[in-house]
Amino acid sequence: MLDAGDEGEGLDPWIVRNLSALAELAAPWGEFATGDTLAHGDLRADNILVTNSAARRVLFVDWPHAQLAAPWFDLLGMLPCVRAQGGPDPEATFTAHPLGREVDPDGVTSVLAALAGYFVHQSRQPAPPGLPTLRAFQGAQGEAAVDWLRKRLGPALT
Repeated sequence: MLDAGDEGEGLDPWIVRNLSALAELAAPWGEFATGDTLAHGDLRADNILVTNSAARRVLFVDWPHAQLAAPWFDLLGMLPCVRAQGGPDPEATFTAHPLGREVDPDGVTSVLAALAGYFVHQSRQPAPPGLPTLRAFQGAQGEAAVDWLRKRLGPALT
């Protein structure tokens, strides 16, 4: 989550206090996220289009991060964006969905910790040319992912 020399200024104190434990928790995320299902890898509101046709089709666009992953990977990855934009509780949504019901809870927590770390880290980088709002958007997703992770972990980390 932090680059060398980054003292964590402006970060949630919970992240700073628990950084080592969070990094350890996230470390095996790739093992849990591995699978043979085609995953978008970057599902968020601006990559999902609902047509106005009578068929009301949903289209997923912008696929540069397509990969093979666990069947639940895109669901987990999308929920921090949904929450950041005023959507429902990600834990309740994930566990109510058929893809999230029977997943190893430790695997979900590990992948979520890695995703939260990614968003928080990216939000602290300089804005890329032409995308001045990207880092704030990643920051909002990071905040939602960290909140979800904190709820999953409960009193395990304080």
